[in-house]
Amino acid sequence: MFLLLLLLLSIDYKTVNAKSECSVDGQVRSPKYHLIEKCYRSKLGIVTKANFTSLTSCQRLGFEKKALAINFSPQEAWSEYNVTGRYTCEVLKCAEADGGLSMVNDSRYDYYSIYGKPVPHVNSTCVPTLGMFYILTKKQNYSQGFRDCKNISGLPADVTSEQRTDSLAQLIAGASLEVAFVGLRSKNGSGFFSVTGDALDCTTYRAWQPGSPRKARDKYDCVLLTRSRTWVTTPCKKNYPMICEIVPGGPYKRGSIFASRMKPETNMENKNDEEF
Repeated sequence: MFLLLLLLLSIDYKTVNAKSECSVDGQVRSPKYHLIEKCYRSKLGIVTKANFTSLTSCQRLGFEKKALAINFSPQEAWSEYNVTGRYTCEVLKCAEADGGLSMVNDSRYDYYSIYGKPVPHVNSTCVPTLGMFYILTKKQNYSQGFRDCKNISGLPADVTSEQRTDSLAQLIAGASLEVAFVGLRSKNGSGFFSVTGDALDCTTYRAWQPGSPRKARDKYDCVLLTRSRTWVTTPCKKNYPMICEIVPGGPYKRGSIFASRMKPETNMENKNDEEF
């Protein structure tokens, strides 16, 4: 009886401890739509359209559809410009990158994005409903890749869902790569954790390649995503490309999105950031 009680207490402790390593509802906090430019409209793909009198309603629809950006026509534009037959809220699949190449001057609309500061790199790739990603094709170890991701306000990409694993594997294949570091690693030989700090046990999805994860987690402490949509463990000290996930943020500095049109691209600066 005493041993049974100890076992039950042990199970209860482990359950509580595992829960403490998980984010609330397993979700990252919802981002905010930042006003990028007034009197501009993005011509990127539209998920859905609607007629709303308030910006809040348009933003709510955007969050519901997991949109990365929206075009919204405020009421003050209605009297001055003819909006008859047009929708006041356009929910977009993707967000504009540096340069705003799909943005057009349109006095009826204002453009909003979850990416206000910084604006995603011009060579970033959009994955609708998931976010903006950038592949560091240069082969380097995890610490170096993590540093370079931070330099563009990104983190090693989260792959803890089937949609993310499948979509990012397609990015790898599209870049003619075989594998890339992602944001899943083991610390001190313990279980695997995502870049958000959540234990892998917080989700039921797994995509381990046969033979992974290796038992020697203190040596095989990082994870690669393969173009065949599987995860494989590898030493963090080895050199591979890395997929960076751009972190949404703000506030936006007016004119920033057009900066690359006016000056040549500069190299990323090296910063000493603490790695995950």
